[in-house]
Amino acid sequence: MGYPISKGTSRSQAKGGFKRAGLWLLGFAWLGLVFAGMAIAFTPSPHPPALGWALLSIAALVLVFTMDWWVKVFPGLLAYGVLGSVLMLMNGHAVNHPEVVVPRLEALVLIAFFVAATALSFTFTKHKLTVADRIGLFIFILCFFWQAVAPRLMIIALAIGFACLIGAWGCDRVRRRRPGDGSPRPNHVVA
Repeated sequence: MGYPISKGTSRSQAKGGFKRAGLWLLGFAWLGLVFAGMAIAFTPSPHPPALGWALLSIAALVLVFTMDWWVKVFPGLLAYGVLGSVLMLMNGHAVNHPEVVVPRLEALVLIAFFVAATALSFTFTKHKLTVADRIGLFIFILCFFWQAVAPRLMIIALAIGFACLIGAWGCDRVRRRRPGDGSPRPNHVVA
């Protein structure tokens, strides 16, 4: 009985693993930058709010310039939102804040939102991102963090972000249906 042949050498597999681990660490560092910026800009802090806004500006630039890479894991990140929403529904409170009561209807809305956003986000992994995609994804992420700062606006912020994802998806659908773009279109009979 033979063993399956692995693709690549051990060295290339190790390099790939270290690269992947490094990218995850950089992702966590970016998230730390965002959280630090939010904490300094929106809560009482010994640091000036301008420092928080500067950190958030740097995080926004990093987000925009690395979008082609992180969009590939975006559906997986949104799937964690589905899991968190299901836990909120079962427990009746926010996942990391047991003191924050979450009504069942709100948890159901969040589940529906994250399921739909996860399904929609797969479309961004299948093609080169357009300007509309980038704007939609950026506003979605902005709204996601906005609802973290202002929880009372959670549904509004997430609805705005989701609408931007739908808008980007719609722009892509329209662009792909135009003549000359190489996409298959149904045959139309011209009378």
